[in-house]
Amino acid sequence: MPASTLSKSNSSKRSVSTKKQKSPKAEKEILKSHIEGLSLPIVYSPSSSQFANLKFLTDWIRKNHKEIQRDLLIYGAILFRGFDIGSSENFEKVALGLDSNLSEAYLGTSPRDKKTKFVHTASELPSAYPIMQHAEMSFLNHPPKKLFFYAKIAPKKNGETPITDLRTVLREMPEHISGKAEKFGIKYIRHYDGPGSSRYSLWKTKRWSEMFKTEDKKIAEKEFKKQNFEHEWLPGNKLRLINSQVGIRKHPNSGSKAWHNHSQTFHIDSPRLEYKYIFQRQKTLRGFGVYLILNLLTFIKKAFQSSEELDVHATYGDGSEISQKDIKTILGVFWRNIQIFSWQKNDILYIDNYSVSHGRLPFTGEREIQVAWTE
Repeated sequence: MPASTLSKSNSSKRSVSTKKQKSPKAEKEILKSHIEGLSLPIVYSPSSSQFANLKFLTDWIRKNHKEIQRDLLIYGAILFRGFDIGSSENFEKVALGLDSNLSEAYLGTSPRDKKTKFVHTASELPSAYPIMQHAEMSFLNHPPKKLFFYAKIAPKKNGETPITDLRTVLREMPEHISGKAEKFGIKYIRHYDGPGSSRYSLWKTKRWSEMFKTEDKKIAEKEFKKQNFEHEWLPGNKLRLINSQVGIRKHPNSGSKAWHNHSQTFHIDSPRLEYKYIFQRQKTLRGFGVYLILNLLTFIKKAFQSSEELDVHATYGDGSEISQKDIKTILGVFWRNIQIFSWQKNDILYIDNYSVSHGRLPFTGEREIQVAWTE
């Protein structure tokens, strides 16, 4: 439905009116709506096929850039749906039109394959892996400001990229948790295998040589210093990284605060707790099996390893553990506010990384979601 008739349930959640003052021509060309039952994302779609081609879209973006950025600031996520994108190269053109400050630097944990200068596959992790809600690279000093996802091959079933408003998450987070996150920040412990090892591990994901794009430890150490990562080289050419980062961030433009950390992603208990929600939603035998395996492996790891020995883990910044009860509460707040929609081929999802998180639900069959990001 047009933005002027957005549901009361959506408009009541925001202090800024969803009514848009648009010229008749612009209103005719691009329609704004919400997916039924969801408050995010706001959807931009062509009113007819003559407005669906790439040239029209890139021209329209250039002419309406201020309005798009205003909507992104308000909602945190915009879905471009129904446009003829067709390729990674065209996706890159749209992303560059929305923000020219795209970046190639990637210090995240998921393995990715490069497609163009600025476009990569979103994740090469096996399809059964859960990817919990997170703001991209929130454990860095300067995370990307914006993200772009492109559905080159939309999955036929499941495999959604859920999103959550991190401002809402912070508002609903119990004070005893948000207070600690704001006062102490979050401490991250990560282990990486070296060159030549498998690209996939249940918790560690990719190799350090892939993350830092070098097999030279001296070159890698320069990046550690730049990012304030404490490091330790371990036997077998393995690497331990430890760093602390803020748990709550202010938006660089609006000044609004948001829950902005990877605690719900890196905590040792997160995958098994996440999979309980996934199984309740998908109800597959594979999901039940993965849930049981994750519970068993998590129990074994916690019984025989300290926090600093775990493949990936997160604590409060003062070193105190985020209790199982707290991490369960954190995930509960996310799932209470999570917005899940099915991908359609050629969808482009534009995200304000300081306001909205993303993740991935397990899937079977073909799926290729590509990603680009800004500085």
